[in-house]
Amino acid sequence: MGDYYKQMLKSNPGDSLLLRNYGKFLQEVEGDMEKAEEYYGRAILASPGDGELLSLYGKLIWNTQRNRERAESYFDQAVSASPDDCMVLGSYAHFMWEAGEEDE
Repeated sequence: MGDYYKQMLKSNPGDSLLLRNYGKFLQEVEGDMEKAEEYYGRAILASPGDGELLSLYGKLIWNTQRNRERAESYFDQAVSASPDDCMVLGSYAHFMWEAGEEDE
């Protein structure tokens, strides 16, 4: 599957959906958080108003770096971009719950 993404990205290097999906594949299947962050970042550059993508990136930052300020910034952007998207809102709520637990 990874080879398929690489081949598709050679043909479509700026396709934000392809970049996002490959980032998610790297994160969830391959467990390569560093590469996932790279591909999510490239996808954000290609589509900066994609709320779901911003939410995925915020979640990755929180889970790998525990950088509350940076993750919250991406979640805020995600909610602004997609205020009615239940996936975005649910991810943000989960982040706030986890971040609140760490403060205690």
